[in-house]
Amino acid sequence: MEIQKPSRTFDITVGGELQTITMSYGLFNEIMRVVPSPEQITQLIVTDPDLRDYVIRRMLTGNKRVTKDEDMVDPFELDIDMDRIDDLVTWVAEHVLHFFMKSAEKTAKIGERYQGQIEALTQSSQSLLGAQN
Repeated sequence: MEIQKPSRTFDITVGGELQTITMSYGLFNEIMRVVPSPEQITQLIVTDPDLRDYVIRRMLTGNKRVTKDEDMVDPFELDIDMDRIDDLVTWVAEHVLHFFMKSAEKTAKIGERYQGQIEALTQSSQSLLGAQN
């Protein structure tokens, strides 16, 4: 099953002005640092207000380096439709899930490709350990 990659960009109107957010390596990497596990991302973004706030503010701050909380946009200054905020959070969750799914898929293929060699190494290691006992 081919996993569809989310759009690299997301358009949102903030304070009457259209902004395009691009999921860059830097933004993605900062989001990945706060995600505890792929299995929990969708639930946490909905139920964890701190994680949700971080994700929203980080995305709306754009592609600039953020070293402290004050570097991000102030949530009280944001004039955004709440439905679009939900869409933004979903877009971010899709990127995280896509990354984990594609990584797992690639890792599984590598495991399949080297399965014979792994089994042979395991058997020879067990034989060596058995001979030492």
